Amino acid sequence: MRCAIYTRVSTDEQAKSEYSSLDRQREVCIAYIDIHREQGWHLVQVYEDGGYSGKDLHRPGLQELVQDLSEGKIDAIVTYKIDRISRSLKDFYDFWEVLKDNNVTFASATQHFDTSDSTGMLMLNILLSFAQFEREVTRERTLSKMAGRAEKGLWNGGYVPIGFDYTADTQELRPSEQEAPIVSFLFQRLIETKSPSLVANEANSLGYRTRERVVVTRDGTSKSVGGNRFDEDSVKAIIQNPLYKGFIRYDGKLFPGNHLPIVDPETWNAANRACGRMRADDGVRFRDDHVHLLKGIAKCGVCGTSMTPYPAGKKDKAGKPYLYYACTSVTQDGSASTCPVRSVPAREFESLIKSVLIDLGSDSAVLQACVDAANREALVSVEELQERQRRNHDEIARLTTGIRRIIEIMKETDLLGPDVRAEYKQLIQEKERLSTAVEKLQMDIDRRQKKVLDVEVIRRSLVDFERLVNLLPVQDQKELFQLLLREVKVHPFDPERESPPDATAGALATKVRSKWYRVEITLHQLPGVGLGEQVRGGSSDKRGSGSPTWTRTRNTAVNSRVLYH
Repeated sequence: MRCAIYTRVSTDEQAKSEYSSLDRQREVCIAYIDIHREQGWHLVQVYEDGGYSGKDLHRPGLQELVQDLSEGKIDAIVTYKIDRISRSLKDFYDFWEVLKDNNVTFASATQHFDTSDSTGMLMLNILLSFAQFEREVTRERTLSKMAGRAEKGLWNGGYVPIGFDYTADTQELRPSEQEAPIVSFLFQRLIETKSPSLVANEANSLGYRTRERVVVTRDGTSKSVGGNRFDEDSVKAIIQNPLYKGFIRYDGKLFPGNHLPIVDPETWNAANRACGRMRADDGVRFRDDHVHLLKGIAKCGVCGTSMTPYPAGKKDKAGKPYLYYACTSVTQDGSASTCPVRSVPAREFESLIKSVLIDLGSDSAVLQACVDAANREALVSVEELQERQRRNHDEIARLTTGIRRIIEIMKETDLLGPDVRAEYKQLIQEKERLSTAVEKLQMDIDRRQKKVLDVEVIRRSLVDFERLVNLLPVQDQKELFQLLLREVKVHPFDPERESPPDATAGALATKVRSKWYRVEITLHQLPGVGLGEQVRGGSSDKRGSGSPTWTRTRNTAVNSRVLYH
């Protein structure tokens, strides 16, 4: 029986010690295999994962082991203890299913049981349960220790933030002589400018960079990370960190820290108010109360980057902050960015996209175009699969003829040469492979044919969208947008110099506040259907102050509010 040994330790220190736990596990497992040598057991391979936790199965040594046993290279796996494979009951059951599928035996060298009988399976379940229980207890103890450290004002570890040095003897942070002035500069300039991107540009122009550190990877190599230019996000992360005012944050609560602050609490609070991210109640958490429906969907059509939510720091007469979707190049480079799109007002832009989606359900031309495009793609793909299906059936018929020919030879001849036997075996295997492929193709064909749509199905779906979208909580509206919209690209548009978007471009021209944009909307479920020649702009029929309004399409032959190609 071909045996493989698997060993694992949880930390790099154990893996690199002179006589590590890996060595001990390997020796015990080799001795276990030697005991069973009379039964034909012999070692063929050792798989190791040094410095990997047992919380999941994503480890290079274990993945190599699974690959080899799937290829039939291994008959049994021997490990020091069962928790070397995994401490999770679910993960080990997944691993155990792989072993059963490949008829591979599992043995623990120090927990004597055999998985081939019911008693061994019972012991397996018991040991797994205790392994997972031990992991949960360790987790609870760790969290409790971290909470206790925070209450004592001690930092809980991680990467040492810029502006601080860490003293291992006292386990405390202390301001860095070189970097603390950088942090103070960021706080002071943000209070004055109220613009994180502007502050980032000023810091970069002065030669300031993020902290550079050397990290050791799991394969033992070292690499340098950090030392980058500041951007809006890195500035905000510093401003929002309560460490800089002398507090430790843990589990959403603030505790006075033992370390010296870099800025006083008044400066910290003023900078966070200028950043527009501090709550009025306790200042512990930071959030943008507006749910951005197009986050992750809106893209800059010029730069090709995402348009991220961006608060301007100012408020309108009703007290609502001005919110935008800004091109990433603008948030990072500020005024130095050459992006012509720059930003779009968030609330108005979301209202525009919502109204476009609602309009889909009331336009019969749109519905028919949706059906034609969706079904065209589905049917084309089905035809391709059916052609492959026919080729497979023809090949199966040819193989069947060959198999019958060999069977006839077998009936007439008692002794067959090795060549005939090998050909017969090869034909049987190839026929089984093709039969499996045919079954899979048929499942795929059935699935695709069920996706063929009709006008009434799409119309009901879009009418339901109009009815439900404004009744749903905002967070659910965002999820609905994520399901419907694949991408919304924003381009600059000049109505005086440019013609309305071409019908084949899948775009609309729209005016949001005082600026014109060309917007391309791509839907997930309606492939090949895009917005055609449509123009939205200022009119006397305004729906609200600052909101997008309607004009008739310039295509006089159709003269409708929405025209799809």
